[in-house]
Amino acid sequence: MKVQTTVTKKEQATLKLVEGTYTPSEAADILFSLIGDKIKFHNLQMLSLQERFGIESVHSEQRIKELKAAKMEAKDLILQARDAGYTLQIEGDIKISFLSEDQ
Repeated sequence: MKVQTTVTKKEQATLKLVEGTYTPSEAADILFSLIGDKIKFHNLQMLSLQERFGIESVHSEQRIKELKAAKMEAKDLILQARDAGYTLQIEGDIKISFLSEDQ
């Protein structure tokens, strides 16, 4: 007896990465970790392209600048919350979409 299976592809998905209320210290740990990991990723991408092909990654360089600016903004918000005695609610979704190779 053959079992027939049908595979359905999701072409879009949203993953809840962060959700909750955090102390300023906890928020700093979470946000700085996420931003730091993305900076590391782009640094590795730049190094790989440079070593393998001898080219610079303008996209990664720009993205690192943006991420460093986001880190400074997050730091300012965290310090404001800490100084005012607030906690921080953080919600972070990751949206994933399938794109064809020619896009």
